Amino acid sequence: MTDPHPKKSRHRPGRRIAGVVRNLPVLRTVIGRMPLRSRPALFFETLSNVGTGAYITLFSISLVVLETVLDGEPWHLVLMSMMFLGSSLFSPLVTYAGRSIPMRYLVTVPNLLVAVMLLVVATTWHDPFVFALLVGSSFVIRVFPRVAEMNMFRVLYPATHRGMAVGWTKSVSALSGFGVALISWRLASFPGWYPGLYTLVAAMLFSSVFFYSRIPMPRGCFFFRDDDLSPVHAFRQGVKVILRDRRFMLYQLGFAIAGIANHMSLPLIPIVVNGIEPDRGTNFLIVTVVPVALTIATSPLWGRYLDKRDPMFGRGIFNALQAVAYGFYTLGGVTEQLWPFVVGTVLHAASAGGSVINWLTGSMYFARTEHVSLYNAVHVAFTGVRGLIGPAVGLWLFVNQETIGQWQITGWNLGPRVFVVSAVLSVIGLAIMMAMHATDTGPREQSD
Repeated sequence: MTDPHPKKSRHRPGRRIAGVVRNLPVLRTVIGRMPLRSRPALFFETLSNVGTGAYITLFSISLVVLETVLDGEPWHLVLMSMMFLGSSLFSPLVTYAGRSIPMRYLVTVPNLLVAVMLLVVATTWHDPFVFALLVGSSFVIRVFPRVAEMNMFRVLYPATHRGMAVGWTKSVSALSGFGVALISWRLASFPGWYPGLYTLVAAMLFSSVFFYSRIPMPRGCFFFRDDDLSPVHAFRQGVKVILRDRRFMLYQLGFAIAGIANHMSLPLIPIVVNGIEPDRGTNFLIVTVVPVALTIATSPLWGRYLDKRDPMFGRGIFNALQAVAYGFYTLGGVTEQLWPFVVGTVLHAASAGGSVINWLTGSMYFARTEHVSLYNAVHVAFTGVRGLIGPAVGLWLFVNQETIGQWQITGWNLGPRVFVVSAVLSVIGLAIMMAMHATDTGPREQSD
């Protein structure tokens, strides 16, 4: 059967896209550099990232909301952090789900569920435990679209233009997140409006789902499946490959030692800052606005720098910066002064953009081409493990007594001196990375 309205169904959407692009010079320039067949995908994914970008800052925003608006206990912040940082453990489920579910749905359906959960958050606002549980659960669900989007890049864009497309969409996402961070800061004097902020982010996620669903893609777009290889056998083979690679395991050890320093301390920073200066706007500036702004500003610079360095040296530089930052956090917490937290945040945030790039690309330095997915999977899994453990360890070191329901935890009562532990761990990670850099034999693809 022929289409009774061929011109309407085939050309009108393209004309609408062209009309929007003509009115946005920057978008017109970026899309104009893409191959013709990839331009609709980049257009709709750009609009989709405006919505998902609004969500990326909710973790740091929610930490401050829990501490300064809902009067949450330290364990509430730690619970939400464990769900956010430990969500990477669920990444392998995305691959298995992708064997039978189209990749588009692995992006749109979870985002739809997250948007609904944020609306529930806005209507059940006053209970800090419910807030932490719902927002934390949304972070767990978001692991599906986060991983699926990474795989979708292979389908939507050719290798020759993929980096440009990813860089552009992530820049749009970051700028959108920065806008939400600024709104959270401006609402500091009007705490009753914060449910409206979560409603706004939910609405933007609904729009993200709509625009992503409009991306044209091949039918039956599933993840690759090898039915001749059972999951158990694949796992055993993967373990053998990884255990033989001592250089990669040492890299992961150094990465994990410094990484757990961050996971221990991040949920504690807004607590200590609030004890020094109980001004909500100041907390938002230190925990959310400044880190997001500096991450956006420094990412392009770090990207060019890391192209010229091995990942061990890059990670060592970031470990050094975060060690100094935790030293300033310790000084601020012990002396009850705010300015060391400002300096520490600037140093920590300035390295964050490079740390993200290093986290995304470092493991590929050690892998043969056929093992890139395996090495990345191990790297992500280790991140999830320390993300699940780190916040709990930080709470135990931080508190004297903490009551969680019927349980009572007796901690080490280090208070802000817990940041000393994070600084020491960062220095150990630095030493491991620099020792590896000194004996580096080059990337695996060149040494084989």
